Amino acid sequence: MADHDAKPENTEAESKKADSQGWADHPVFVRGFLWMLYISCALAAGAGFIWQKKKPHFELEAFPVFFAIYGFVMFALIVLLGQHLRKLVGRSEDYYRERE
Repeated sequence: MADHDAKPENTEAESKKADSQGWADHPVFVRGFLWMLYISCALAAGAGFIWQKKKPHFELEAFPVFFAIYGFVMFALIVLLGQHLRKLVGRSEDYYRERE
């Protein structure tokens, strides 16, 4: 038997990693989820061109994709600020055991 016909042996770490993966880690799910995300973003941006307010409160709201861009920027800002807020208000894992 040639060397290229031999199957590579799975190491113990690789088999544990494969066992610990859930349904959301499967490459088909990840790819499908990303495509759905791309499509929903494109639909949200497209809706800005189709459906426009008659009389915006502010001049900036008249920009067709304002709400799609605003929503994305604010969500990203919340996530980035949340990482730093966790450092400020976070507790250690044994916080309640220390108090006893």
